[in-house]
Amino acid sequence: MKAILKFNLDDSDDVMAHTRCVKSLDMALAMWAFSNRLRKIVDESKDGKYIDEELVSNAWQKSLQEYEIDIDSLIS
Repeated sequence: MKAILKFNLDDSDDVMAHTRCVKSLDMALAMWAFSNRLRKIVDESKDGKYIDEELVSNAWQKSLQEYEIDIDSLIS
């Protein structure tokens, strides 16, 4: 079984769809990396209830940067 995706790279909507397909593995890896970072943050929290918002935000940004994900370019 084969699947072939075709994109008209002269069409801006197709360019966006192509970019999303090309970056899909990177996005999945970034989410995986973030979930591991988040698990570590939760495990290291002092009381298990309070999680530092800045640590979570930084972990998210680091994961996106690590896999060169620019969310704005994938949704606009």
